[in-house]
Amino acid sequence: MNKSILGYGSFFHKTAIDNIPKTDDSFLGEHHLFYAGRYAMRFIFEAVLKEHEIKTIWLPSYYCPFVKDWLQHTFSQIAYYDIDPFDPGAKVNFSEYGTTDMVLVNNFWGLKSNTMPKGERPIIIEDHSHGWLTQGCIESEADFCIASLRKTLPVPLGGIAWKPIKSKSTIAFPSLQKSSAMDMPNAMTASWEAMSMAMEQKGNCEDEKDKNAFLATYNQGESLLRDIQEIIPLQNEHEKIIRNALFRDFNSFKATNSAYIKTKINQYSSFKLLDANNQVPFGLLLIFKDRESLVDLKQFLVSNAIYPAELWPQNSIAYTFQFLLNIHIDFRYEAEDLDYIAKVLNTYHTSISSTYNIRLKIM
Repeated sequence: MNKSILGYGSFFHKTAIDNIPKTDDSFLGEHHLFYAGRYAMRFIFEAVLKEHEIKTIWLPSYYCPFVKDWLQHTFSQIAYYDIDPFDPGAKVNFSEYGTTDMVLVNNFWGLKSNTMPKGERPIIIEDHSHGWLTQGCIESEADFCIASLRKTLPVPLGGIAWKPIKSKSTIAFPSLQKSSAMDMPNAMTASWEAMSMAMEQKGNCEDEKDKNAFLATYNQGESLLRDIQEIIPLQNEHEKIIRNALFRDFNSFKATNSAYIKTKINQYSSFKLLDANNQVPFGLLLIFKDRESLVDLKQFLVSNAIYPAELWPQNSIAYTFQFLLNIHIDFRYEAEDLDYIAKVLNTYHTSISSTYNIRLKIM
């Protein structure tokens, strides 16, 4: 990694992946690929609504604000339920919902597995956007699952909907209509091309001007994506790119890197490291009780060329820990990079401890 300009951050640069081994895909069952996870979600919601009377679509209150807003443009029956996103053992009480409910459960940060209830129950959809190919994803027994793939795979865009092999649901997986004109240029392919160009630009960054150029291209692609409501089928060329990355074992790198960096980081009072035994975390997950502490650390990290992601802002919950900052530790990072990230975190901890001690002396 070239941390001086390229930086440590979430958006992938264009990189070769053919040397990364593939993993088991037998869990998947019937599935369709999309340009983004939100389209996979809309596809499943609309398919269920055509066949079943659904009075309420329940989403976790702690969820991506952009997806919340995007879904509310289409579905009037959306409501929210509370669950602690920072407790891997927290369970949804499905007995609170009836057969005319549809409940979206989230595999928060790749750390959560959900047990499906027996008997009469709501229709259950699982979101594995931050846990693609984790245990909860592979062993899912939900009616349907969806995921945003570009969070894990180094592709410009990507989403997936599937019916798990282990699903006990009698609901048939819906077909996806494709037209002969799907390979013609459209608004979605413009978003793909902008994202693809941004990945290329990020890989070629040499100075601050290059960095600003790739960010501008990325923002253009993201803006186009947020404005598109309808489901546009993948072009064949784009589908090939996603499928080439779909079952690469990227999680093996996260598992190794997570175990390594945890031995390098000191204990902190300003945040807690979120983890779960025998699970592969989405990244280095730092959770906070107050947003002021998150912002302070985020600014320090950015000043040292580490670009974390807040997942997610604009959510209000009443649990002890309420905010999360993710530092990526995926296949792009080697031991040298992880040592640098740990050093910066430990330096931050030392600096705030010193500031706290000085304040005590003054008082």
